[in-house]
Amino acid sequence: MIGGVFSVRMWAPVGFLTSLAYCVHQRRTARAEPSRAENQHPVDRSQLELKMVQVVFRHGARSPLKPLPQEEQGGMFAGQLTNVGMQQMFALGERLRKNYVEDIPFLSPTFNPMEVFVRSTNIYRNLESTRCLLAGLFQCQKEGPIIIHADEASSEVLYPNYQNCWSLRERTRGRRQAASLQPGISEDLQKVKEGMCITSNDGVDFLSLFDNMAAEQEKIGPRRLCESQ
Repeated sequence: MIGGVFSVRMWAPVGFLTSLAYCVHQRRTARAEPSRAENQHPVDRSQLELKMVQVVFRHGARSPLKPLPQEEQGGMFAGQLTNVGMQQMFALGERLRKNYVEDIPFLSPTFNPMEVFVRSTNIYRNLESTRCLLAGLFQCQKEGPIIIHADEASSEVLYPNYQNCWSLRERTRGRRQAASLQPGISEDLQKVKEGMCITSNDGVDFLSLFDNMAAEQEKIGPRRLCESQ
């Protein structure tokens, strides 16, 4: 099981003529829609049968990947799933249970490995997030062991794999440093660091500042049962 799949088709215009042709096409399509809808018969949803559900989800709230100098992690290591993150994933599992166990009897109330395939990256916060989601979805009820399938880091495809993709490494080489050297960026960063009493040689940039701010917004709450999975 990997969580909601959203397919987004994106179009980038190339030149004025391409843009004009696309606009004309879109206008013709919009005009044709009403007549096309008139010829369609309403679908009787009671005659439809759900065959498969794919759920794609990220991990829950985590601690910063690179804590700022003088910042305390409270006994947590970098990138660790927080208690709030555990709650978020457990709540997502409960929502899926309501949708596909209670409202639509698609899944069995207990985990059945013949019904559900679970896939995760081999990163601890992602594995923990998956366990919490399953705890919410099946309320710790299972038929046999729950197997979470994961790939080796060298061949993982569920995140940008710089280790395995030479082209990706080349395309992104030096971009982070180049971004920090843009006019005005380095000066603004220096002002922020001085205001936070961070010395200039601490390797802090706007990305790490943003990551810490995002993590700070998700404070730790009471622990939910996820370890039982």
